[in-house]
Amino acid sequence: MSAQAPGAPLASFEAKWIEARPELALALRFERVGEREARAAFACLVLEIEHAAFGIREAQPAAIKLQWWAEELARAATGEARHPLTQALASRMSAAAIPPREWHAAIVGAMAQRDPEPAADRETLLSAYAQLYVPLGAIEAALFATDATTAARALALSRAARETAVLPDALRDGKLTLPLDLLARHRLARGDIGGESPARSEALRDWFADLARELSAVAAGGQLGVLRATMAAADASRLAGAAKAREPLAALNDALAGLSLPITWAAWRAARRSRR
Repeated sequence: MSAQAPGAPLASFEAKWIEARPELALALRFERVGEREARAAFACLVLEIEHAAFGIREAQPAAIKLQWWAEELARAATGEARHPLTQALASRMSAAAIPPREWHAAIVGAMAQRDPEPAADRETLLSAYAQLYVPLGAIEAALFATDATTAARALALSRAARETAVLPDALRDGKLTLPLDLLARHRLARGDIGGESPARSEALRDWFADLARELSAVAAGGQLGVLRATMAAADASRLAGAAKAREPLAALNDALAGLSLPITWAAWRAARRSRR
């Protein structure tokens, strides 16, 4: 196999995830040449694991996919990677000497997302997501010399936003993506948030504004690499816009589908700032 061969399958994963996360393409434009392939591969790997944890509705296919990733990551940790994404990371993984337990913890954390308990408050909700993102943040820090805690927090905040975006579907699956104390403050019962109402909209505006403030601060803090900061800034901009909308849930879903001028500007600034 030629040295160029892994590029084609890696590009197909990039294309897949750029379609779902268009800010990824912008972030990759700002990555240094020597970093780009590894950064892209790790971002796509995280997105693949997230998809199995959150995006596959049926439990058995999700479990099968996560088990496959557990086996692949165990092989990759010993230099026997077979997947294009782990192959693209092979030399970086070898140099970083990431303990297999970190990869195992990430998959265990992903499996824990399949049947979450209702969260009493914001930090409890984010702590549940952290079961996945703390090990991923530690791996990212080992691979790219970024701050593990900040990376994990950025990922958890973005996930809270994206899980809230699918609130009606989550409720049908028995999941509550909002903290209970937020519902209490707005005098909402769990059964009240399945449909539109002024009280639900106000609760969502508060929630989105809260997430946007912290995610924006995390993105601007200088402790993330270009790619992670760009994606965090894009989600912060989406949340800030949705927090001001008459129909916040619809506004967030519309924003997640593409890159408006404000979102592009926020992401571009984050990328430039992180590159410097």
